[in-house]
Amino acid sequence: MSRTSLVGTPQRRIMMGVLLVDTIAAGAFYPLTFLYLRLGTDLPVTRIGLVLTGGGLVALLLNPLAGSIADRWGAQRTIVAANACCGVGYLGLVDIHGWPQLVVAVAFITLSQRLYWVGWPVFVAEQAAEGETLDHWFAVVNAFKSGALGLGAALAAVALSVGDVGTLRAILLCAVAASFLSAVVFARLRPAPSSPGKDGADEGSGDGAGASDAAGAGWRAVLRDRPYTAMTAAHTALTFAWLLPGVALPVYLVDALDLPPWVPSAAFAMNTVLPVLFQTTVSRALVPLRRTRAVLIGAGFFVLAFALFAGAHDAPPAFALLCTAAGMVLFSLGEMSAGPAAQALSMDAAPVPLRGRYSSVFQTSWTVSNVAGPAVVGALLGWNGLALWLVLGLLVGAGGLGFVACEKRFPARVLRTGPNGGDR
Repeated sequence: MSRTSLVGTPQRRIMMGVLLVDTIAAGAFYPLTFLYLRLGTDLPVTRIGLVLTGGGLVALLLNPLAGSIADRWGAQRTIVAANACCGVGYLGLVDIHGWPQLVVAVAFITLSQRLYWVGWPVFVAEQAAEGETLDHWFAVVNAFKSGALGLGAALAAVALSVGDVGTLRAILLCAVAASFLSAVVFARLRPAPSSPGKDGADEGSGDGAGASDAAGAGWRAVLRDRPYTAMTAAHTALTFAWLLPGVALPVYLVDALDLPPWVPSAAFAMNTVLPVLFQTTVSRALVPLRRTRAVLIGAGFFVLAFALFAGAHDAPPAFALLCTAAGMVLFSLGEMSAGPAAQALSMDAAPVPLRGRYSSVFQTSWTVSNVAGPAVVGALLGWNGLALWLVLGLLVGAGGLGFVACEKRFPARVLRTGPNGGDR
């Protein structure tokens, strides 16, 4: 398959274009939500924090609902609903008149995120035509989204350097417009044609029956799929690695290492640029391996990165900067190795009629780390900076080994990264 085949049709070019606009808008405003609410409202900071944290906890309860919606409505309609809910939620933040309005707006944003992250992998899986691997799809889409998020964050930084609350509100209005535009365009896309090559995925991960049996069993089939739930548990441990760029590293670099405040921003910029440049190259290099082994390699890169960050502790500033740069390269390699392989495995291991429910179970791993992660990172940093990297390394290492431990329970077709891959 050629590198440009994912945008080889007008439908796909439109899809990727809308993804670009929507993701740039999300990258520009979402990281600034708390700052906007603190500067643009009279609400106490503690109450804002409680509402936003409560939204994260509610997300755990909304995952099953999002999975059922994706199976019943289809992935395309689920993404349309996600973008529409996001637009409504962001619109509710434009002019806030009290905390009840904030609660409602955050509820819509939280629901939109669950619908989006459950529906998006299913939508990508439906777009892959016969002969195209999910690994390549997820690799290209992830690189695309990484670059768009980085561009959005850069635009926001530039805007904030010359603006104030009014600038934040303008960015928010752009995000509102992008969300509604995405909903309209996605609603007008033609559904992806069913591919004969997709029928094999109806078998599930190994313990389930055929597609009709799976559809009838619903959530019972998902919860009885022990290989899949074990893989999700391993992925939950692995997702704690992704706390590094936005949660763990900024505080560690500035507070523990006493580096200048621009260093975390530079590290984040590296993390967004490297996948754009090298994601497809890394994915092609991993084709001969089983997906579980690709995830293990990614976990190994993560652990090496954590070791470098730990080595920067109490080191001279120049050496700490060198460790930070090398650590971000290794961390990005970990993302590029483990991310697409784990996502592709999660979709190929799911029966097609239940992909929404299976996706919601798999996405729960991200919700757990996003909710628990900041508290874990804060507690460990408050105790001992080196303890943070030890605990994260143990979690991520266990996650990578957990994927390998599950591989004997999955059919060979699920473990392959391509027609001739997955032999090692």
